[in-house]
Amino acid sequence: MIKLMLVVVSAFLLSSCNETVDNLYKKVMPKPSVVAADDESTKGGAAADDESTKESVIAADGSKFKSSGNGFAGSNIKSTSTPISPEQVAVADLKSSGVKFTLYFSFDGFGVDDAATKEIIKHANFMSENPKLKLRLEGHADERGTREYNLALGENRALAVKEVLGLYDLSSRIEVISFGEEKPIAQLHEESSWQKNRRVEFIYE
Repeated sequence: MIKLMLVVVSAFLLSSCNETVDNLYKKVMPKPSVVAADDESTKGGAAADDESTKESVIAADGSKFKSSGNGFAGSNIKSTSTPISPEQVAVADLKSSGVKFTLYFSFDGFGVDDAATKEIIKHANFMSENPKLKLRLEGHADERGTREYNLALGENRALAVKEVLGLYDLSSRIEVISFGEEKPIAQLHEESSWQKNRRVEFIYE
């Protein structure tokens, strides 16, 4: 009789344990997140949520970038190209026409001969037609002579050119500067190089 009672109690306890385990298993099991294919209402709700999510993302993107037709508005990219003024175009045209922008001088000389005078007159006419332009005359000398002498010689050459331009009432728009022997364009120590260094250059501004 006692053995029978032990068997019954043991069976009862085992059944209770199995039930408890089953309940715990159900509680900790993750719920399925997949929507059933035949649940149309649930599908519609999920689609609506997706659409609203897309709209919110688009709205967020639209607040950051605004198209102006030529790229994004508010861009920090700046153009590196410098606009060309009408005066710069005019100077380029003058150069391409063959007018000389450099005049050369004889050794120790600063006189302006007839050929140089004709070139200076072309510049005078050009300046008269372009009243906004100013001109800098840069005088140079070769390496022979002292530094002070060559500075004075370069200045005299530039002043001689300015004197011709002054006949056209252009003196107020002309600056004279001398570099003497400091900026040679030819480096050899012989006559062909010295001839190139004895010069006055026309620099328009």
